[in-house]
Amino acid sequence: MELKIEASNDADIFIYGKMEPDETNKMLISKVEWLKIQPDFSMLTKLQQNGDKLWLIRDSRVEGLLTVQSLSWDKQLSLWVINAPQRYMLSNHEGWIVNNFLPESDMFLAVVDSVGGFIDMTDEKAKPHLPGLLKILSENGYYVENRINPKAGQQTKLKGYTSYHIDAPKPKQEVLDSKLESTVVTLPEGIIIALTCPITILKTGQMKVMKDPVTRVSDGISYERDSLLEKYPDLKEGTDFYPNIKLKTIINYISATSLKPEEYWTKLQKVDEDIKDPILSETMNDPVLSPSGHSYEKTSIEIWVKKKQLDLPTVSNTIPIPDPMTQLNIRGKYLVPNKNLLLFIKAWPAFYEDQEFKLAITLSTNILT
Repeated sequence: MELKIEASNDADIFIYGKMEPDETNKMLISKVEWLKIQPDFSMLTKLQQNGDKLWLIRDSRVEGLLTVQSLSWDKQLSLWVINAPQRYMLSNHEGWIVNNFLPESDMFLAVVDSVGGFIDMTDEKAKPHLPGLLKILSENGYYVENRINPKAGQQTKLKGYTSYHIDAPKPKQEVLDSKLESTVVTLPEGIIIALTCPITILKTGQMKVMKDPVTRVSDGISYERDSLLEKYPDLKEGTDFYPNIKLKTIINYISATSLKPEEYWTKLQKVDEDIKDPILSETMNDPVLSPSGHSYEKTSIEIWVKKKQLDLPTVSNTIPIPDPMTQLNIRGKYLVPNKNLLLFIKAWPAFYEDQEFKLAITLSTNILT
């Protein structure tokens, strides 16, 4: 949804699609980081001096409502704090009100009844009512100039917090003639977050899977290579960020949705090997990334490094310690927590089982027809 309110370099007032609160906070934090490196510090300074909110509007996970999430600067703590999400409901009798009670709970329904019910916020219904919401938000410290918006021309509504459209190439005519499945895949939230770049989300409003993920040494978070270097052009590979080979391979498997269901299933089965530690051949529980771009279970690579150090002369601290996969010298280099890979590993079993079930249904349907 979007409402044309003003002409600027930003898109007109924009409502993001359904997202998890943590995912939304990720966008807000990314915006703060972006503001820190801008030549003009006026917006960041104003937010910190006044304690104003940096915010966005998204579709609520409660059907028909809108949610506002924000960050603000805490002067006493000297840090950015995440404010509690506010769920706004357009009531029939009282206009816009906050209803943060648990959906379908007695308190939630009591609020709904007390104001004569509410109006579902569909695309068509939202536009005439948004000016009233923006007025109320402004009165509560959510100023329009401090909202997060995509840039003009980049506004694309997200498809939903569990539905994701893979950015895959269009199939050729002979592929279309074979009636292959659509490239729409339902992903658990953990996988969506694991495979997307927060900088790209902030810039475009879209949750596209990364094509060339790299991981920053400073935070262990993975980003699209081009997006990271566009934002921080002075970063150096091998020092400031590492390639993330396993994550890139997994993305290639997950994105291969132009294949027939049986072929796609075969691709997914390969993922199990890519989430295993190459030293112990066991699924990783605490993956870390080597400068080589390969990932290892933290304890196994630490034991590897310690053993190599014990094998060296005691007087030497310059002889290379080889990466297990590439023999790259990793002496003195950081082993970085591979946070995105860990998030993927945790979410993977549910997705795998879901795809297995869907394949069984598809095959049984084909047999019957």
